[in-house]
Amino acid sequence: MPAPDTPDPEHPPEAADDSQSARDTSPRLSTEDVYEVLSNRRRRYAIHHLKQTDGPVDVSTLAEQVAAWENGKPVAELDSQERKRVYISLYQSHLPTLEKRGLVAYDDDRGIVELTDSIANAEVYLEVVAGENVPWSYFYLGLSLVSGLLISLTYLEVGVLESVPQIAIAGVITLLFAVSAVFQTVQTGRMQLGDEGPPPEIRAEQEDG
Repeated sequence: MPAPDTPDPEHPPEAADDSQSARDTSPRLSTEDVYEVLSNRRRRYAIHHLKQTDGPVDVSTLAEQVAAWENGKPVAELDSQERKRVYISLYQSHLPTLEKRGLVAYDDDRGIVELTDSIANAEVYLEVVAGENVPWSYFYLGLSLVSGLLISLTYLEVGVLESVPQIAIAGVITLLFAVSAVFQTVQTGRMQLGDEGPPPEIRAEQEDG
C-alpha cells in the first residue's frame, strides 16, 4: 500500500499548462551521475521515455510505460499491482534520486516530471551485450592480437606468408578494422536512449531472440 502522502496512481494530480520549466538551471552532469543513474534498469527506462516525450510527463503515465516495458506487455494489459509497484518505486525513490542528481525537474505536488537540459540534450548510448556476444572492447583486443600475430608471421616469412607482400597484409588488417568500425557505429546508433521504440536493451534482446 502507498504511504499516506503518496498520490494515488489511478488519480494523479493534473499538470498545469503554464508550468515553469527548471531545465535551464540544472547543474553540470558528471560522469559519476551518469554511471549511478544508468546502473538501475528502472531509471534507464524512465529516462528513455522522458527523452522520447521531450516535455513534462505525469508520473502515472511514466510509471505505466516503465511497467509495460518491464513486464513485456502493452500498457492496456497491465494490472493494478504492476502499475502501482512501479509508480511507488518512482515516486518514493527513483525520481527523487534523479532530481538530486540534477537530471530531472520533479514536482511531486502536481505529479509531473521532465528532464533537465543536462540530460535532455545529451546523447546517451548503451553497450548492450546480448546472448553469447562479446563487448566491443574485447573484440578489438582480440582483433589487435590476431593482427599483431599476422604481421609477425609475415615479417618472419612463415609458411604461405612468405610469398604474400607485407602491403597486402596491411591492407587486409586495415579493411578488417574499418568494417568492424562501421558495424559498431551502426549498432551503437540503435542503442541510444530516447530513440523510438522500447529501450535499447529490450531491442537487443528482441534482435538476439
